[in-house]
Amino acid sequence: MGEKRVTGWNVFWFYGLPLLLWMGLIFLMSSQPYERQNLQPVIGEHVPGGLVERLFAWVRFSYGGSEVSVGELGAAGFVEFFVRKAAHFAEFFVLGWLSGRLLRAWLGTGRSAAWRVGVAALFCLFYAVTDEIHQSFTPQRTAHAADVLLDAVSGLIGAAAHAGAVRLAGKRKIARSR
Repeated sequence: MGEKRVTGWNVFWFYGLPLLLWMGLIFLMSSQPYERQNLQPVIGEHVPGGLVERLFAWVRFSYGGSEVSVGELGAAGFVEFFVRKAAHFAEFFVLGWLSGRLLRAWLGTGRSAAWRVGVAALFCLFYAVTDEIHQSFTPQRTAHAADVLLDAVSGLIGAAAHAGAVRLAGKRKIARSR
């Protein structure tokens, strides 16, 4: 489908800069000590602890070598765990999406979608590792291999979602032109 590649500074301004800004946001978030990101007081104020205990008392699993349960973390800590992991997922989903977007703009259709998704996922894995290393130097924060895995899978899903959205948009464009 003779699609044009984006070239020169346009690649940077429209595709590279958003990726770099997002990477900066992730870096900023992992630079903050836990004390500044502690959501437990807000959760405790707005989420009924008794309800969390009744609904999730049976949930118990290990994450990064620590037990995650209402009994171990308390209701607010339990809810905060899932909010924080959802934030990890969202951060790296967007990173994967933006990485896939940049690769598609930069390379055009010269590489397969699977190749672009793979490269974007590897980039997200690399950034997840460096993010956890950076976080290990931040007060009140620790690095977890489990977070690297979560981040890498989230980036892969984001890159694959971008490739799927591009493919779907292409099919719709073809259908409209008929």
